[in-house]
Amino acid sequence: ALLFLIVPVCLVASSILQGSSGQIGPDSDDVMRLVQIKDLLNGQDWFDLHQYRMGPDGGTLMHWSRLADLPILALYSLFDLFLPSDIALVWAYSAWPPLSVLVVLGGLYAGARHVSDRGGALACLVLGVFVYATHYRFSPGAIDHHNLQLGLTALAMGLALDPLRRAGRLVGAGLALAASVAIGGEVYVFVAAICAFIALDWLVAGRAAMRGAIGFGAGLAAGLEIAFFATITPSHYEVVACDALSSVSLLAGMAGGFGLAAAALVASGRNIWLRLGALMLVGAICAATLVMVGPECLSNPLEDLSPEVKALWLDRVDEARPVFSNRPDRVSTLGFALGISILALGLSLFGLYRRQRLRANLLFSGLLLAALAMTLYQIRFYVFGHLFAIIPLGLWIADVYRAGKAKSPSSVTYIGALALSLPFLWALPGLLVTDKAETGNKTGDKADCLQEGVFTTLETLPEGRILASADVGPIILNQTGHSVLQGNYHRNQEGIRQAIGLWLSEPGDTQSLLAASGIDYVMTCPADAETKLMSRHDPEGFAARLKRNEIPDFLENIPFESDAESPARLYRIRRGDDTNQKDEDVS
Repeated sequence: ALLFLIVPVCLVASSILQGSSGQIGPDSDDVMRLVQIKDLLNGQDWFDLHQYRMGPDGGTLMHWSRLADLPILALYSLFDLFLPSDIALVWAYSAWPPLSVLVVLGGLYAGARHVSDRGGALACLVLGVFVYATHYRFSPGAIDHHNLQLGLTALAMGLALDPLRRAGRLVGAGLALAASVAIGGEVYVFVAAICAFIALDWLVAGRAAMRGAIGFGAGLAAGLEIAFFATITPSHYEVVACDALSSVSLLAGMAGGFGLAAAALVASGRNIWLRLGALMLVGAICAATLVMVGPECLSNPLEDLSPEVKALWLDRVDEARPVFSNRPDRVSTLGFALGISILALGLSLFGLYRRQRLRANLLFSGLLLAALAMTLYQIRFYVFGHLFAIIPLGLWIADVYRAGKAKSPSSVTYIGALALSLPFLWALPGLLVTDKAETGNKTGDKADCLQEGVFTTLETLPEGRILASADVGPIILNQTGHSVLQGNYHRNQEGIRQAIGLWLSEPGDTQSLLAASGIDYVMTCPADAETKLMSRHDPEGFAARLKRNEIPDFLENIPFESDAESPARLYRIRRGDDTNQKDEDVS
């Protein structure tokens, strides 16, 4: 109980010491989640996921699920009983992330208890304390859906490891996976790995795994049904969305879940070859369902992006880049992201070789291989590798502890095992060899651009559409009533494409393009990565000209509040007779 309590207390204390208590998380997705919640509280329909103030006319249909909003809304409803509504919302989005880490720890503890004794489970919790006590995904204000997905995945993994394959626990694993899938498609690969583990376990064990396989399949299918009908409006029941819960993921998941349950019910007492045939039939039905209902989902949705959008937007979104991509702190990043996952994979494979904890090590190996492969593709998946590494590493620490104490009561070799299980240790060599100037704080100037006075000034202006960087877009939506053309979301592809065209536009074209996109204001920040990239890409483009302070006469500079000493610049598009003026640069 103490170990469970330490982590949220440390997360809150760290937030207070850093002066970020009560603030929304630094990730633009945290801000966008808050915007979505505010819109819901202000009357937007539960089933309506449009962000009407982002993108070209008509807005952008987001792919996020309302399920991730539920814990924050529940806390808000509680705090709203005795606090002003705006303060209650701050308390809600500050409290939820540290509380969500308890779901992660609960899943890890359950899994460790299923494959080891209490000492091994405590060792896993100790390691979990070190990994998550200051983890940014669980800091107050970090309300992006990944913390809930990590918790549900940990819970599913922990329950799936039950050696007795009790139906109730496997039902819980299926429900947790269904909820995780409904929240976001990032977990498809890991869900597939756990489903494959349950299916293979039933294939080998037969009747001993029958009740568990039936419970898991039924829980997965029922969970997807519940999530689908609870979050999808009836008019969209037939819509296929490859990046969110939709008809294709519902039907394929139900085919797999109910198919596994039916196979276990009918063929558990049969020989292994008949069970294999039953599983192959279930797999064929799932594949046929996917191909017939959503063949477009067999490809990567990001491949639909235009080459220009890929080069000038996607390639600069750090979390979407491969782990080996060029970055100033690449050496330390590689160690931090991959170190403990590779170590845990080695331990799991060695355990399989020695035929120790076969079921558990088989699941750990599959999940860790999937996490490493996804991390090579996009670095953001390393957090799943760390999650899957904790139980095998914690059990290893416990084994080293017992072996060392058996030889000598004063043995401290387990401390070395614990140190090797910490991500920071793997990043340390890279930090020591990397030039501090390269890894220093580069966000200071950008943070200066986002001073409170900037948004106070914006709030005094008539509402309109703002051309700003994709990173700043959600912040503008959260703090003002204005609209923005773009944000870092792949469904906002048209807004991103138009923004790129505007930033790169040549003299003579800029004014007409701004009018065509309905832009009322332009906001720039010299330190913004998007501004720098656009300026380098086309030194004569609109962004480069603004950065050189070559202001065309159709732009009117708007001064900020007197107390806002911000390097940002805000311009109003002149209308009326001024729209006929030529786009001439005036220094």
